Amino acid sequence: MKKPTTPLSACLFLLFCIFQWSATQAQGENSLSFDGVDDYVTCPNASAQIASSTGMSLSCWVYATNPSPSYPNFDGFAGFRNEINCDFYILHLSTNTLEGRIRNSAGNNFDVSATGFQINTWQHVVLTYNGSALKIYLNGSLSDNVAASGSITNTTETLNLGRIPFSSADFMLGGQLDEVGLWDKALSAAEVNCLYNYGLESSDPNLKLFYQCNQGTSGGTNSGITTLMDTKGNINGALNGFALSGTSSNFVSGVSLHGSTTASICAGDSLFFEGQYYKQAGVYQQVIPLGGGCDSLVQLTLEVDSIDVGISKFNAITLQSASATGTYTWIDCITGTAVPGATQQKFIPKNTGSYAVVVTKGNCSDTPACLYIGFADVEESALESARIYPNPSKGSFTFSQGSDIGKGVLHISSLTGALLASKPIDGVPETNIEVNLPAGIYQLTFQRSDAESQKTWLLTIEP
Repeated sequence: MKKPTTPLSACLFLLFCIFQWSATQAQGENSLSFDGVDDYVTCPNASAQIASSTGMSLSCWVYATNPSPSYPNFDGFAGFRNEINCDFYILHLSTNTLEGRIRNSAGNNFDVSATGFQINTWQHVVLTYNGSALKIYLNGSLSDNVAASGSITNTTETLNLGRIPFSSADFMLGGQLDEVGLWDKALSAAEVNCLYNYGLESSDPNLKLFYQCNQGTSGGTNSGITTLMDTKGNINGALNGFALSGTSSNFVSGVSLHGSTTASICAGDSLFFEGQYYKQAGVYQQVIPLGGGCDSLVQLTLEVDSIDVGISKFNAITLQSASATGTYTWIDCITGTAVPGATQQKFIPKNTGSYAVVVTKGNCSDTPACLYIGFADVEESALESARIYPNPSKGSFTFSQGSDIGKGVLHISSLTGALLASKPIDGVPETNIEVNLPAGIYQLTFQRSDAESQKTWLLTIEP
């Protein structure tokens, strides 16, 4: 297999050269679509992950579609809410405004608002609490903060995704969620900015729950999936109400991660990352330490281009490449040179010998083993009286089998061996044939169906 250097972007190539990579295999960049009616995810007893912590953070990418949320049709993104002693959530309050809230174990609540929120596009939202302040960030920037106090000690409250429970009406999300994370610490402004610009890196020990939403097939039939996987391995979420088929209420295409790229290699080749070769098609995540506590998460989608390199004898005198697409160059294995003009999927050699074909698709090419084809044992005696007439012709001629009549195929090829047409011949004495070919000299070969006899002529077609 021959393949040029894999075409990665210059920026990503520099990162490969400068930084040490830590590679993990990942799935595609999916998200989870909610229908706004009865789709939601429940993660039981998730409040135990942040109970009695001095800080906490909740982060998500969201693609909201409700143009004018208002009571009772607020859109709940993610969080805890029991209205007693455990609230920590984000919801879509009005057209361009989000609400974030914490309610501590004493029942006291504190609220923040983020303005400038946009629908029908991916937005990144983070809610943080450090024991003295509640803050909400939108797309990497601080939007609002208030003084707050207390802690949450409840260990049995459910984390909801796509729904915020309320006493009289649950607030259901119409849209998509992706990359939902819960920490037992307050993320700093620098960490939030890093998260927004470079993606979430799952090795952080303070990251307790992480729902990447990368399961299933985007827009496919995913009815066999019943849980939303927690990458941290702590609490998987239960899927409720989802159709799990089609372009909504299902796993669908997600947010494009910053630093994602696609590379392709030929089958049999490999792509080298620091100390490791990759040969299998898949999606891989690379973590690049950038310093200052900020790691860049780069996602690589590796594609492998394969070529079917088989050769078969289409009949006793015709070779055929198993690859139905690509460009073809037939090779004489004895001389090691290309056969002039033999550039089609099928090839009729003029002489006994061994032949192979180089198949090229894009930047990939491959060559199978040589295949021998011989003419010495093919008899012409049974077709001694067979002929074609008139010759020369204007493109219309008659094939006569003479005294020995049987079924077969009449192959028409160029003088270089490139197959141009094949005409089936029934077991009748004569067959009228018309061809639409430019003026010139062509090779006609009649091959009996039993592959035991053949005869070849040169046909001249006049203008």
